[in-house]
Formats: sequence, C-alpha cells, structure tokens
Amino acid sequence: MVRLDWQKISMRLLAVLLAFVMWLYVSNEQNPVREMVLNVELEYNEPSQNYFITGGMTESVKVKVQGNRDDMNNLTAADLRAVVNIPEGKTGELVLPVEVTAPYKLKVVQVTPEEVTISLDRMVEKQVAVVVSLQGTAAQGYTALAPVCRPETVTIRGPSRVVNDINQVTAAVDIQNAAQEIVQTAAVNSLSAQVVLNPSSVQVTVPVIAALASKTVTVTPQLIGSVMEGYRVVKSTSDPVVVTIFGAPDAINHITALQTEPVDVQGAGQNLSKEVGLSIPAGVTAAQPSRVNVLVEVDMVEETPPASSEESDNT
Repeated sequence: MVRLDWQKISMRLLAVLLAFVMWLYVSNEQNPVREMVLNVELEYNEPSQNYFITGGMTESVKVKVQGNRDDMNNLTAADLRAVVNIPEGKTGELVLPVEVTAPYKLKVVQVTPEEVTISLDRMVEKQVAVVVSLQGTAAQGYTALAPVCRPETVTIRGPSRVVNDINQVTAAVDIQNAAQEIVQTAAVNSLSAQVVLNPSSVQVTVPVIAALASKTVTVTPQLIGSVMEGYRVVKSTSDPVVVTIFGAPDAINHITALQTEPVDVQGAGQNLSKEVGLSIPAGVTAAQPSRVNVLVEVDMVEETPPASSEESDNT
C-alpha cells in the first residue's frame, strides 16, 4: 500500500500558491488594472418609413471601461460602440436601453445614461378648411362682403400629434380703406412650423360695395327641360336656402325671393346637383353668396295598377 507524504504535498501546494500570488503581484505592478471614461457617439437605426424622431435622442453617452494598462493604452472612443435599437411601427414616448460593446479583454463598468427616452411620431396628412381673416375696415361709405377663397381647402402634412389638433388654417387679407373689390393672393398660416401646407397660398376675393340696405330672401331653383320619360321631379332645393341682397331700399323692399340661373334637367333619370349663379334683378347691387348649389330629386313615376275584372263588373 502506497503511503502519501502529506508534508511534501503541502509544501508543493504552498509553493504553487506563493508563485501565483507573486505572479499576480508582479502583473499588477507591471500591468495594473485601470479605468477610463470615454464619450462615445450614440448610434441608432433609422425609424420605419413615415416615422421619425421628434425629440429625446441624445448625441453621446459616457462609458466607463476597465482593463489592464497594456490593453487600455491606445483605447479611444472610436473603439467602442453605443447603439440604440428603435422598434418598428411604434409611436409615442419610448424608453430604450443603450447597448455598448468594447474590445476583447476590456469590461464595460458603467454607461451613463443606461437608457434614453425618445419620442416617435408618424407623418400624416389631411385636408382642412381655409378661413379668411379680414384686416382693417373698408373706406367710409363702403362695406366689405363675405370673402371668397379658392381653393377652399388645403392639405397639411406633419407629425400626427400636431396635424390632429389642426382643424382649420387662416389667410389674412388687408381691406383697410378699400373702395373696390379686392383680389389678392394670401399666404396660408397654420400657426405651426412643424407642418407643410399644399398649396401654401390661396386666392381671396373680397367684394367691396357702397354701403346699401340689405335684406335676406329665399332662393328659388329655376328648372328647364324635361326629365327622362317615366320619371318626374320630386323637388328641387338650394344650398343655402336664403341669401342676402344689397341695394337701394326702394329697390329691394318688394323682393322676397331670387331665382337661380336655369338648371337644365333634360333627360335626367337620377338626382343631380349643380352649382349655379343667381338671377340678379334690377336695383340689386350684389347678393351674398352669389352662387348656390341646386339639388334636384328625380324619381320614377309610379304606375297605377289596372282595375280587376270584378271591380269592372261592379262598375
């Protein structure tokens, strides 16, 4: 039976341990562990199409790296990568981790900040009405009537959170001391620098007339022609139903209604809608609005069923 010499084994183990401690001591003295803080540029992937970052993304992060002196001697910020991965199809406020990679043998001890909070939004567009704002007053003895804008709507494009809050845009026109009709190209204003307008300007016409009496009268559609055989006109209406006329008091007092320009229904077999002007009688200077939309309802003529033979006999 072999007997172990524990004394010799213990001495050998102690020698190995002392050698390791000595090596560790010498290594730390000759090639000590160091720490370094570097400012690393933050990288991120581009958001999906029509999505974009509206705020929160920082340009760089501070990274504390630990390693032996020999491995750290030539280390620069370019040797490290700090990346944020932006998910697809998400909007709102997102908290995303910063992922840092360092060269082999080096340890990332700390990243400041460890997370970034960014805001993502989606690009949308919609049509909104243009409201004309009249600045100033017409010349003495003159009145500015309701402005007419062409086009009446524009398309706005921008971040959804901004676009969704915009229901109209404005166009300002100066009528100070105006004594005749004004036709002007006016810039459209959305009150937000984050949206794009198309078109960015509109043409505004402001009728200016001598101050006269005014009166509200009804509109009567004037139809000409005959609808398709077997059909009939159920009714005709205008939108708006009433308009305001202007003129000398003795000229407009007796007027209770205005006819539209003729609306041709010849051969119509279905409802029709048409924008037409008004027939302005003598003595009326202007009408507001000057054009209306006429809707004509057309329906089939209901045939009367023939009388039964029994009814005929009774007769």
